[in-house]
Amino acid sequence: MWSVLTHAMHRRRFALAWWALGVAGMCGLLAAAYPTVRDNHELDNTFANLSPGIQTLLGLSNNNLLSSPTGYLDSQFYANIWPLIVLVFTIGFAAWTIAGDEQAGTLELLVANPISRVRIALARYTALLALTASLVIVCVVALSALAPSTGLNHGLPAARLAGATIAAALCALVFASVAFAVGAVTGSRPAALATSAGLAIAGYVLEGLAAQVAALRDTRWINPWHWLLVTDPLRHGLTTQAWLPAAGACTVLVLVALPPLARRDLR
Repeated sequence: MWSVLTHAMHRRRFALAWWALGVAGMCGLLAAAYPTVRDNHELDNTFANLSPGIQTLLGLSNNNLLSSPTGYLDSQFYANIWPLIVLVFTIGFAAWTIAGDEQAGTLELLVANPISRVRIALARYTALLALTASLVIVCVVALSALAPSTGLNHGLPAARLAGATIAAALCALVFASVAFAVGAVTGSRPAALATSAGLAIAGYVLEGLAAQVAALRDTRWINPWHWLLVTDPLRHGLTTQAWLPAAGACTVLVLVALPPLARRDLR
């Protein structure tokens, strides 16, 4: 399993390097732009007049102010840009782990070795977790290093930056686990990509609508976006409500995918 894991990470090392560079650059732009909105109460009043649904999607609920470090990072990064970055990265890799490699005709060579399909799948899913953790570390280190020079660290310790970064990554991993499961069960990379991306978009839209439509509020408890946004990890840290449902959903999706993968014929 260790050989399969390291091989998968080795194949993605250059992509990871470019993604890490992009994340660090995004953090730099974010920190550099903060002084332009710091103490800007006109912007606070403008965003305060938005509908509750839009405020929820922007991370400005719970009386967050855009001019504060917490409100700025929530609305400009943790409620949208960072989850989107990790979504694209994790879904793309998860769809490749089984289905992508199978459709490329290279998975059969790996399966021909004396290692079970279940172990291959678990090793590659572990590689997904390791690569995602690498991006999380880059993001936390970059923001923590840049925050003191721009005032983003005012009342915002590095532990909460780490908590918010991890919570958003866990939200993305739920949808990536959907891609992994669909790919393992069907062997179709397009199906894995379409299903996971469609659910991610639908969940984001429904989370915004549920803040205004009473009939949708009872569905929020199964929405990974709700687990992220309602717990507000940038203000409260990485609470059990933020990570436990996501970790549980990922575990269930992986376990459900393994038996069909072990039984079906590879193309």
